Amino acid sequence: MAHRSHSKISKLEPELRETVDEMIKAGMYYKDIVEYIRSHGISISVTAVGDYARKLMTTLDNLRMTQENFRILRDEMDRCPDLDITDGILQLLSNHLLDAINKMPEKKLDELDFESIAKNAVALTRAAAYKKNVDIKNKGTLENGADQFMSYLYETMAKDNPTLYKELKAYIKSKTKAG
Repeated sequence: MAHRSHSKISKLEPELRETVDEMIKAGMYYKDIVEYIRSHGISISVTAVGDYARKLMTTLDNLRMTQENFRILRDEMDRCPDLDITDGILQLLSNHLLDAINKMPEKKLDELDFESIAKNAVALTRAAAYKKNVDIKNKGTLENGADQFMSYLYETMAKDNPTLYKELKAYIKSKTKAG
């Protein structure tokens, strides 16, 4: 969940705060940013600007990482058109979980609550299984609907235009034999 900032800077007028944000992103010295804010009649310390800047940069880094993850997910979905967004998200979550565990120092591993991790892994597995079940049901429904539509189309064509029906049937038969 995002934390709402209650700093002096976050309470500045939007235009002034946006300018401060841009100054921080541009890498300006905090003392220069303090002077700029003070020039607008607001008293603030270098420490307050530094705290706000760290939170802002952390938020921006998290946003970049999220955008990168979605870019990777989109690229993977483009590469594998049968991949569903849910499958991609589940793969991404699984990868992050395993990566976090692999990077964890052994001392931290001993302190981990494996029951909680196991519950989350089971929840992830359930989500994947539920999604797979829904996909199977949807595919069956879609195929059944397509079969019914094709049957109706063939019946109607056989009645209304028997010559076209025979040509279509011969064409489909030849393509089926060809592979």
